[in-house]
Amino acid sequence: MESAHGPAEPGSDTEQIRRWWRRWLGAEPDPAGSWQIGAVRKPQHKGMRGPIQQLTLSSYDSDLVCEFHRPEGVPPTGVTVIVPFYDTAPLYGEPSERTRRADRDPALGAYGLQLAQAGHAVLAVPWWFEQVSAADPATAAAGSLAERYGPAAQRHRREQTMTALGRSIGDLMLAVTALLDSGLSGDDRLAVFGHSLGGKLAMHLAALDTRLNAGAAHEPGLGFAHSNWTDPWYLDGVPPEGRDQDELLGLVAPRPFLLAGGGDSDGAHNLELFRSARSRWPEETSPDLLLHDGGHPLPQHVMARIREWLTNAIK
Repeated sequence: MESAHGPAEPGSDTEQIRRWWRRWLGAEPDPAGSWQIGAVRKPQHKGMRGPIQQLTLSSYDSDLVCEFHRPEGVPPTGVTVIVPFYDTAPLYGEPSERTRRADRDPALGAYGLQLAQAGHAVLAVPWWFEQVSAADPATAAAGSLAERYGPAAQRHRREQTMTALGRSIGDLMLAVTALLDSGLSGDDRLAVFGHSLGGKLAMHLAALDTRLNAGAAHEPGLGFAHSNWTDPWYLDGVPPEGRDQDELLGLVAPRPFLLAGGGDSDGAHNLELFRSARSRWPEETSPDLLLHDGGHPLPQHVMARIREWLTNAIK
C-alpha cells in the first residue's frame, strides 16, 4: 500500500495497477529517446519576464520543441509546472498558426504566462498530433477534429504499436527526464497542469509517472463515457472492459491532485467516479475538486485559483 509520504512500493497492488495501465496504453518513453538544450529566445508578450529556453525532445522518430521559462522579478514558488497543449506559443500569450487560423486571441489560453506571473517555472510541451497536422498542407487548415487529426492518427497507427494517448504520455515522460537531467528544474518540485486536451494528458501523466509531485486538470473528462476518449488520436477504439478512470486517477494518491470542471466534461455527472477515486487516498488526505458553471472554457478567476492551489499543494 502507499503511505502518505510517497508513491507505492514496487510490487504493491498499486504499482501492479499502474503497470497494467502503462502496458495497456503503451505509455512508455521512447527507449531510444533523447533531449537537447536548444536556443534561447525573447518572449513576445510584454507580461513575460525573462527568456524562454527551448528544449528539443527526440521521441519516436520525431522532434518536439518544448519551451522552458523561469520568470524573473517575481518570488519563486519552487515549483516547475509541465503544461502540455496543442502548441507552445499560445501558452505564453503568443500567436501561432493554429490561433491565427481560428482567429483566436492567444491570451485566452496563456496558461503558462499566468503560471509564470505567480512565480512558477513552466515547461510548455507541444502535442505530436498537432505538430504533424500543422505541417501537412492537406490538414493545416482543417476545422473539425476528425479532419485535422485523423490523418496524423493514421500515420501513428502505421508507425507505432502503442495507443495514440500512450504515445503522448511517453513524450511527456521523456520531458520529465529532460527537465531533471538537464538541471533546468533545479531543486524545484514538479507538477503538471492542463486544460481540455492538456487536462487529459496531465491526468494520465500524474497517475503514471510518480516523479510528479502534484497534478491539476481542468475539464479533462474523467471517465470514458464523458469525453471523446475513443477517438483515433486518443484510444482509437473501445476502452478496457471492467475498468474506468477512477482507477487511473486513484493512482495519483497520496500525492495532491486537483480536478476542476465547468459542468461540460467534468461536473455533477461524473462525481461518482471522482468519489471512487478519492477512496484510494489515505484517510488524512484527499484530492481536491473545483467546480464552476462556466462550461468547458477555463475562466481567468478559476485559473487564478488553480495556480494558487499549485503553490500551496506541494509545499
